[in-house]
Amino acid sequence: MNTLKKTGTVPLLLAGAISLCSIAGGCAPTHAQEDTSISKTGFFLDTIVTIKLFGTEDETLIDDCFQLTREYENLLSRTIEGSDVWNINHSGGKPVEVSEETSLLLQTALEYCELSGGQFDITIAPVVSLWNFNADDQAAAIPDEAPLAEALSHVDYHTIALDGTTVTLQDPEASIDLGGIAKGFIADRIKELLTSKGIESALIDLGGNMLTVGRKPNGNTWNIGIRQPFSELDELAATVRVDDLSVVTSGTYERYFELDGTLYHHILDPRNGYPVDNGLTSVTILSEHSMDGDALSTTCFTLGLTDGLALAESLENIEALFITADNEPHYTSGWPQN
Repeated sequence: MNTLKKTGTVPLLLAGAISLCSIAGGCAPTHAQEDTSISKTGFFLDTIVTIKLFGTEDETLIDDCFQLTREYENLLSRTIEGSDVWNINHSGGKPVEVSEETSLLLQTALEYCELSGGQFDITIAPVVSLWNFNADDQAAAIPDEAPLAEALSHVDYHTIALDGTTVTLQDPEASIDLGGIAKGFIADRIKELLTSKGIESALIDLGGNMLTVGRKPNGNTWNIGIRQPFSELDELAATVRVDDLSVVTSGTYERYFELDGTLYHHILDPRNGYPVDNGLTSVTILSEHSMDGDALSTTCFTLGLTDGLALAESLENIEALFITADNEPHYTSGWPQN
């Protein structure tokens, strides 16, 4: 018997307006700006995107954000024909010209591949394509060994040659997937757009990739709730107060299926092609830029508790919360205490 759990469209961080208020313990407006806010939700990047702005009623600002999100999705998705990533993956090893934005993201992604010793590897796409975490119950299955071994033979970020805006896959059978970093990159671009338009207080939520703009209109910090993995009642494992920061979580409970009593989640180990099995259920990263938080939440998860904590501790302006299978939290030394 197998069961499937699909939560890719449910925010991992309980940071909607109501949850924020309930966590904070009373957020009645104390500033005129708090009476003026707008919020919109759309579906992009295979997830729910919500943007809430304070101090304005100009809905065209959010529309502009959604348009920007759509443009980047069309640029970076591996499944949209004609995107930069699609063109790279279907190039047969020939050089491909990409946008400056794609080149920048690839360069950063490759730096995280190197930093993680290959535990974060954007050439994981051949393996990802063998797992279907969005299938219905009957279709959920473990890949056969032979195709999995073949896919793994093409997972190696060193095969990506990046020269300016020219990208070459030196292994013609290789392909890339930017799902572990693209949402953070896009969130950062949305924040840049909003601040350029004079927005000083906002919440950007890309399917649980939470990015705050400034502080709340009353001058208080945002209080973000971090979900307890596998909680049936959306209980919180922790809350954290942030000011103009990104909060990103990667967890085994985001997308998974169960087969014969074993849980198979979507965070795959590039060494063996199977879901990472290291006793962790989630990793949350605090960072200035959401792109860093996105990549590091996956990287630190795949590295495991000891090595992941060591990496997070070694990086400036990065804090992390690791939750183990026994629901025990483990924090970096600088994690903000409420």
